[in-house]
Amino acid sequence: MRAVAVGFSSGYRWRSQRSEWGQLVRASPGMIRVRIGDAHWVVPPHQGVWIPHDTPHEVEMSGKGVLQRVYVERSTARSLASTPGVVSISPLLRELLRRVLRQGTLDRAIRRERHLIDIMLDEFSAERAAPLELPMPSDPRARRAAERMREAPPAPGTRSTLSREAHASTRTLERLFRAETGLSLGAWQQRARLMRAMSMLADGASVTAAGVASGYSSTSAFVAAFRHATGITPGRYFRRRESPDSRSGPEAPAASSVLRGSAPTTARRPQQK
Repeated sequence: MRAVAVGFSSGYRWRSQRSEWGQLVRASPGMIRVRIGDAHWVVPPHQGVWIPHDTPHEVEMSGKGVLQRVYVERSTARSLASTPGVVSISPLLRELLRRVLRQGTLDRAIRRERHLIDIMLDEFSAERAAPLELPMPSDPRARRAAERMREAPPAPGTRSTLSREAHASTRTLERLFRAETGLSLGAWQQRARLMRAMSMLADGASVTAAGVASGYSSTSAFVAAFRHATGITPGRYFRRRESPDSRSGPEAPAASSVLRGSAPTTARRPQQK
């Protein structure tokens, strides 16, 4: 097991085609947006993403902080899920992450380190969480509409414009979105707006500014939508981070600087765009 921590600024992105190692990816502070296949996830500091080996993915950061990656060798990861998923960062897992990040490498041949690896693997499996996911449709017309809503979620009542740009009627788009994403067109649009607002909040925008820029009619409407999706208010959601990690955020170096540890040689290092 190996670990690296990289300082980043908002907008830092990397694409990984394949890796022989599975990995847990997490930002603290800050937030990451992860794309795996046709799924888009927003992952706050109190969660991480488990990405099995040989899984192409793209990660983009919002805010300023430290990106933590823990790589798990393929044979060691056999007990873990073979599909990507979101992991809740429990207090125990948070302390274990700090330990492996300080040390850089854990070796199963060393008894004490083998115990730490086994506990971490148990936590990876025990703390799975439901992701805030934006599934992408595959039909070209629906996909055009989806990309348009992701770039700049339209305000309610502008579906006729969206239909023209997608070259499909509103009724057709509604049918395609339900069939290919499991969400109605309105629910998909609402989730896209919410995820856009969350990225803005991670970048330091106020609740009011994030809500207005994402198409909500008022701050109260945004807070209500946020609470409905997450169970808590935006302010509480982004305070759910631990203070020791938060202290490292403002001092974080440029995204290209590796702070601790080293990535496996089989893993592709991130490229800044």
